[in-house]
Amino acid sequence: MMVGLSPAKAEWDRPWRDETRALVIDAYEFNPINWKQLTSDKRIGAFINKASDGMPPAWSCRGLSGDDQNLCKNRWWKYSVTQELYMTRREMAKTLGLKWGAYHLGRPGNPREQADHFIDFAKPEADELIALDIEDNDPTQWMSLAEAEEFARQIKIRLDRYPVLYTNGSTAAFIAQNKETYPLLSRLQLWYARYRDDLTGVFPEGHWDKYALWQFSSMHNCNKRACPYRVSGAKDDIDVNVASMNVEDLRKAWPFDGLVAPEPEPLPDAGALIAKIGEEARDAVAEIGKDVAALVEPKEVQAGGETVPGTLAAAYGPAVHAPVDPLKLLTETALEEKRAAEHPMPVLAAVTQGPKTEPAPPADQPAANTQAIGTIGQLRDEMQAVREILSDEKVDGGADMKMPAATTSPVKGAELKSRILELMKAAEAAVQGVPSEKPVEDGKGEERAELSAPRGGWTLLSGFAAPERRIASAFRATR
Repeated sequence: MMVGLSPAKAEWDRPWRDETRALVIDAYEFNPINWKQLTSDKRIGAFINKASDGMPPAWSCRGLSGDDQNLCKNRWWKYSVTQELYMTRREMAKTLGLKWGAYHLGRPGNPREQADHFIDFAKPEADELIALDIEDNDPTQWMSLAEAEEFARQIKIRLDRYPVLYTNGSTAAFIAQNKETYPLLSRLQLWYARYRDDLTGVFPEGHWDKYALWQFSSMHNCNKRACPYRVSGAKDDIDVNVASMNVEDLRKAWPFDGLVAPEPEPLPDAGALIAKIGEEARDAVAEIGKDVAALVEPKEVQAGGETVPGTLAAAYGPAVHAPVDPLKLLTETALEEKRAAEHPMPVLAAVTQGPKTEPAPPADQPAANTQAIGTIGQLRDEMQAVREILSDEKVDGGADMKMPAATTSPVKGAELKSRILELMKAAEAAVQGVPSEKPVEDGKGEERAELSAPRGGWTLLSGFAAPERRIASAFRATR
């Protein structure tokens, strides 16, 4: 009967006409059932019965009289008979090989208490489907969607699994459109109630890819003249559902207690985020402290001792790391200058404004050695001046390497300190993108270009060699 229909069309257009599709019957206490006739239809793979309805009736009728007392007793009698009928049907259906399920009709208020009542009434086993019935999106008559969220969470707490959501087409579409408001309800397996032949363009695809069950026949569209599907052993008002699979696969998928999408990641705690940022900031400052300590008190760091109070190293925290050889540092810097011709203004020379040596490609080895020694001598003197400014105390230079007198920097300590402070202020203004109070002289065009670029110059360390980064980061830290 389904010949000529595409799979997509068959999914939404009268799928119950496909004889390979499984059917599921659901009933309430007033639906009479002939179990022998019902189970003769091999397409029927499961039976779902109504369990609880809202909250249980009052346990006592004490203090009531007349019609109020009779009504109270009648409610309790009906409740007891309904529970007994439910238990009897469950045993009959499971004995005859049908999968079993139960649903709770949600009423306004007390969602957690209703969930507990449902569990106490149905006493569901692990292989039995459980469902919450929300007849319509009308909180004056039925459980509200916000309360349904609480109901589902309570079921998860009590049974460690989720219920199926039974609802009509308009309510399902509303939940899908407001999935951020109902993050759990919108991810429950859907038991869809819609009494029309074709759901093409109607089912809320894009959120629910498919239905677990589609209730397509009931007292609303089944009568003596026409009915989508007539069930043997039941009257025309029985509810009939079609599954999106055959009977064998239905048994494997039962009881549909998972979610159609994984739980969203919980939002991080604001306090934890702040603590993490603070920790990262402390680590960054500690890393800078290592560079400052190596520059200001290299002997103390090499000896593994504490930093000297009142120095920059102490201000940025004690830092003990691998020993630093100042002479090796200067040598590496000089050789890096020689190799990197694209850096016309090395870091130390740019900061100290002392005369610098630009070593040319050597014509022979002796000449190259002489130029390298001259450059090292200059850098060593500049390093000495930097240490005096940062630590405010003299650091004795080593006497094991004689430098030519011509390479000694003529810049005095006081003038050099003033000049460095001026350059640091100009660099800070360049980083912040505002004019400095005291711009660099017009005659220093190369230097002015470096310091006026917010993302260029010696303030950006990524292009420097390791020794240069260590020295420049110490200057940047002092800002």
